[in-house]
Amino acid sequence: MNAKDIKVGTKLEVEIPEYDRKADESTTSYISQLADVIDDKTICIVSPMSEGRLKFLSRNLTIIIYYLNERQELLYFKGQVKGHRKSGALDVFDVEIVSEFNKIQRRRFYRLDVVLNCLYRVIDHQPISTDNYQFDDLSNTELTTAYTKNISGSGFCMILEEPLNSGAVLDISIDLEGSATIRVIAQVIRNSSEKNKKFEAGMHYIKISPRDSDVLTRYIFEKQRQILKNTMQAKLK
Repeated sequence: MNAKDIKVGTKLEVEIPEYDRKADESTTSYISQLADVIDDKTICIVSPMSEGRLKFLSRNLTIIIYYLNERQELLYFKGQVKGHRKSGALDVFDVEIVSEFNKIQRRRFYRLDVVLNCLYRVIDHQPISTDNYQFDDLSNTELTTAYTKNISGSGFCMILEEPLNSGAVLDISIDLEGSATIRVIAQVIRNSSEKNKKFEAGMHYIKISPRDSDVLTRYIFEKQRQILKNTMQAKLK
């Protein structure tokens, strides 16, 4: 893969190393666009912007560029700024690609370690046909609190105050750190005791709406990307 595989006009996210951030800047992440492809290893990008403010990229600055390809896969690479010039009315920067192209896996089964608040009720102690389970109104239902230890697109590990039998089916609401709330019907596939009188249950989704599945996938994807960004920033220091 090389620069010519990126389509002109593609939206870019440009990550600036922390050590290059000025004291009055609140972010190191900027939005840009691919203006031109000069050769296999060199691209031209529009001046990065955040909250209406343009960011000047100094010569030889190493940056990280993220973008979505035509298959909606997220890729990233390191670039080194080679210069600044005008292209019509636009300020543009020539950037040399100095690393391999890397793809962030958007796997359904990527397991993210994260603590998320949950509310649940037991709706069945033994599984039956998943077609029989429906999402009922929970507004007048007594719910029990719990939290996740990790989560993926296929299930999650939940920490509870009470033990659950293997095979039990739960109706669960999961708060994705305030960004959204999803609803799942999940089955206990394993359980064990934890310290401090807590219990751990491995849950597998048996019903989740396409919308909530997409919301969850995007949440895990964004958290995964942020972890990767932090790792890459540390390597640049």
